[in-house]
Amino acid sequence: MADNKASLFWDKFITIKDRLMDIDSLSEDKAEELLLLLDGYLKDFSQGVDFILSDLTANGRDILLTANGDEEFFQDVIELVQSAPVMDFWTVTAFLQPQGKNQSAEYEDTSLNSKDLYFIPMESDEQKDKIGLMIAGKNLQKNDEVLSCAYLLCEKMIGEYNATTLTGYFDVGNLPDNFEDEGYLPLDYLPDFIQWKIDSLNKTDK
Repeated sequence: MADNKASLFWDKFITIKDRLMDIDSLSEDKAEELLLLLDGYLKDFSQGVDFILSDLTANGRDILLTANGDEEFFQDVIELVQSAPVMDFWTVTAFLQPQGKNQSAEYEDTSLNSKDLYFIPMESDEQKDKIGLMIAGKNLQKNDEVLSCAYLLCEKMIGEYNATTLTGYFDVGNLPDNFEDEGYLPLDYLPDFIQWKIDSLNKTDK
């Protein structure tokens, strides 16, 4: 049944893909109507999957499918991408992709930049395949808004899939005076640290 639903989505997508490719030429109302139609098709497949259309390039467009970090719907994203047909001038991408270091993020009234922050990785015997992250900055005050913004920043740096599947405990706080002695690293090292963690897990599985 799930495979049939995925195929049905792509059948519907194909009927509007040319209009989506040329969406920049549509009026604002027509473009919004077309995006709502696409969203409706997608929600018929899964309520937990959203999309992002790329800008138009010489190679066409990409449609990125995301579960917005909700692991419950990760398999839906994977299934939909794996069942995508080959389409001229279209690519299909699973999950928000890692963008590496030197990133910034905004959430409500909070803005954070990776160059101003540090992290300390933590491990747990109960979750050996995950890492905990404490994000810290000078005069960084913990609240829900800052916590959400810090998570979005890390997700932007290491990608939606890694942020969700590899991180367990996640918190923010003020950077201690002796942060280097306590093992804090510049947050821009996080992508390399995550790659090291992935390589370590792959070696363990062999």
